[in-house]
Amino acid sequence: MQPTPEQQIQFLKNMQRLLSEGRFTATYKYALLLALADIAVEHGNDSGESLKIPTNLIAEKFIQYYWRQAAPYMPRHDPAAGKVLLQNTGSQAEIVRFLVKTRDSHGGTISSFRHDGKKWPSLVKRTDRVIRVMPLWKLQKVGQSDFDFLYANEGKGSVIELRPGVAFCLRQFYGLVGDLVRGSWIRFVRSLNNNQDVLGSTVDLQEFLFGSERSALTALTPMLIDLQHGNCFYCSKSLSRSQTHVDHFVPWSRYPVDLGHNFVLAHEKCNSAKADHIAAAIHLDRWCERNAQSASQMDAAFDEQGFVHQLPTSLRIAEWAYRQVELAKGLTWQKGRTMIELPGSWNGRLESLMLALAQ
Repeated sequence: MQPTPEQQIQFLKNMQRLLSEGRFTATYKYALLLALADIAVEHGNDSGESLKIPTNLIAEKFIQYYWRQAAPYMPRHDPAAGKVLLQNTGSQAEIVRFLVKTRDSHGGTISSFRHDGKKWPSLVKRTDRVIRVMPLWKLQKVGQSDFDFLYANEGKGSVIELRPGVAFCLRQFYGLVGDLVRGSWIRFVRSLNNNQDVLGSTVDLQEFLFGSERSALTALTPMLIDLQHGNCFYCSKSLSRSQTHVDHFVPWSRYPVDLGHNFVLAHEKCNSAKADHIAAAIHLDRWCERNAQSASQMDAAFDEQGFVHQLPTSLRIAEWAYRQVELAKGLTWQKGRTMIELPGSWNGRLESLMLALAQ
């Protein structure tokens, strides 16, 4: 059963209390909260039921978040003073330490490292061990008391179960929860004395900590141009390389994860006009059709470039994003400045593809 409006408001109050009153000596707890929200979107539903989450799935999310942050931060005012930002009130957080070594030995991109059938599972296993020792059973502590509104604080095990209603609330308030947690994470990193010399009064810290690996996306341009027959995904007019942008079909601002099937190529003008809007149902239908018809070609290209690609996950994220627009009675972007309502049949092709993949 879905939580009542009163229970949903209480959930948000609990999140605020945890962030303001909980003890944070490292950024691990922020990463854990983001991971739970991401997993609720990718693997949960809106039934209000509980959701079991294996800790190795959380570990993969941690690697994704910290991989970017294990690179040196280069301040604009003095790039030569760059260094890896501290993520702990004491010595550097363990996960960051071994990710720094992994990045240095591997060459930098998480996309290609995921493709290593031996090193990637080993990294996930090592991260999983740290999570089960450090933040997992300490997250829901306020003062000396347990505040386990998210999941039972059992203190051991490799699986947690989100309490009934929690996955629903994380999906319903995903953007708000993400903003709250990332804001707290940024303030924590900025507050550490050992980071002050490099950060100064910089305003680009959020982009560094939580931005997309944009430089790696250009590697997908040739494949996407071929799939789209050299045309913009949205307006269907010919693309020129100087105008070509790799766009997140479900906007990065709505769900900040790079998954291969979510990418399309667009004109700079179309990309700028769409911005953070959800694309209209006609674009959703075309996106589903492309992913269904070109699945093998796309999978091969993603594997070759080392990009994460999980079509069922991408479809569930899209279904969630469009459902949020529907519930809010919001508008979707069609072209230029034109915003239109979602038709009642918006999810027909999407549901058909999800059903076909599930069989």
